[in-house]
Parts: sequence; C-alpha cells; structure tokens
Amino acid sequence: MLRRLPLYLPIAATAGLFASLIWCTRTPDSRAPAASTPAATPNNSPSASAPQDETTRQRLALFFGKDDREFIAPLYASPFAAIGRLETVAGSTCTATLVSDTLAVTAAHCFLMEPRKIDNGKWFLAGYHAGQYGAKYAVKGQVFHPRFQKGLRYKGEDVYIDPSAAAYDIAWLKLEKVEGIAPQPLALLDPKLDTLKTAFNSTQWRVTQAGYAEDHDDKLTAHRHCLVTQLRDNHTLYHQCDTLAGDSGSPLFIATTQGPRVIAVQSSAPDWFNRGVADNVAVTVLQLPKPPQ
Repeated sequence: MLRRLPLYLPIAATAGLFASLIWCTRTPDSRAPAASTPAATPNNSPSASAPQDETTRQRLALFFGKDDREFIAPLYASPFAAIGRLETVAGSTCTATLVSDTLAVTAAHCFLMEPRKIDNGKWFLAGYHAGQYGAKYAVKGQVFHPRFQKGLRYKGEDVYIDPSAAAYDIAWLKLEKVEGIAPQPLALLDPKLDTLKTAFNSTQWRVTQAGYAEDHDDKLTAHRHCLVTQLRDNHTLYHQCDTLAGDSGSPLFIATTQGPRVIAVQSSAPDWFNRGVADNVAVTVLQLPKPPQ
C-alpha cells in the first residue's frame, strides 16, 4: 500500500519557500538474493516510455530540462553495488549507501515522518533490484543530530522543517549483515571543507547521484556528471541532479584520485511548480554526527 507523506522544508528566504514530497511504500519483509544472470536494462531514460498523464508531467517538470537519468544494469558493479534500499519498521522506504563494513548513510527525515515517534530502520538491501539484492543487512540503529528532530513541526500529515534544522538532514545506519555477499563500500570523502572544495574544483563541480526514485522504485537510476550549483555556508549543497521522491538519502558522489567518494545525501527538492526558482538540496558529510559504536 502506498502512503503519501508530504514533507515541507522551509528554506532560507534568499532561496524561496518550496516543498519536498516523500512517497513511502509498504514492502514485503522477505527478499531473495540477486540472481547470477543480469536482467535486461532499457537504453533510454526512465521517464521516456512513461504515459504522459498529469503525474508524469509534474515529474518531468522537476527535471532540469529533460530526464538525464539512466538505469544501472544489474548485477550492479562498484560503486553502485554499495547503494541500496532502506526499509523502516512501518514500511517506508528511502535510499542509503554502505560506506564501511557496518555503517551506511541516509537522510534523517526517513525516520521521522510521524509526530513524537521515530520509525526505526529495519532492513538495508544493498544492490536492490526488482525484489532481489546482493546483501541483506539488519539495521541495528540509526544516529542523527538532535537538532534535526527538534526542528520538525507537524500539521496533519505534513511535516515542516525549520531552516535552522535543514542542514542536519543526514543520518548514520548501524548494520549487521544477515545474508548475501557484502559489496565494496562506497567510502566517504574526508569531511573537511578544504577537501570538499578541492574535489569540486577537480571535477568542475560535477557529481553523480543514484537512487530509487518513485517512478521506478525497485530499480536503481543514476544521473552522472550533474552540476552542483552552490556550496552553502551551512554545508548543504544546491544541485541539479534529476531526483524524485524515493531518492531521499541517496548519495551524491564524486571522482577523486583515491576513487569515488560520497560527499552528500539527497535531502529535498522543490514542488514541481517551483522548479524555476530553486535547485535540489543535499546535506554534505561534513554535517554527520559521531558514528554509532
């Protein structure tokens, strides 16, 4: 059953006010390890064959000119094998990324869609594709900054995030592998501002984003070489990677001399009718709290 849970994030006045919609889905508990034979993958963008109904038109309006995403062919190769689906106890889903043998990163709002209640993580399915996965992890806990939860306001089914809290929409997952073959983690960039700026300059502020967007939420899509338009003083990013609901918590990663490194997680996007006045927002790894022990 699909639950529609809108999340509204007021951003600083200079950026305008826009809304981010998060669509949470109920999912079965049982999953099968990924098969050894890769499935066929379309060569066109995920939205190219979608019927042009009103929902599709609104999704297309969220992209920057056109849908530049592509399907990632299973079985996912590194670094995409480290990206997977996060499922919560209540059945909501987000994207998360394995960054070490026992830790992953995602968005903090994935656990906070109901007032005065934390919806704990349950499973992380690395390399998830069409009901199969490379490795299944039990979520043993999640850690995010207390400022984030304190900055949430609830009104009906809507969740409002105060601007002072928006920079803390990033979380750790503590994991324990249950079955499957662990992928190579997609490591974090060294969380120093100078390191981040140097990495951006080396790629002309181009990054890659990959996640499980709502229009194909059982398949990984990626936007390669998308543009970061601003690094803000609060260590969040404005960017033009093509994302939809379901991409919450998905990684933005960058090429370095040491290999790809996660620099941020997807947090929010404007509503479709505000696309012309606001880019997407991601929270950098500089904002991560201390990792769980």
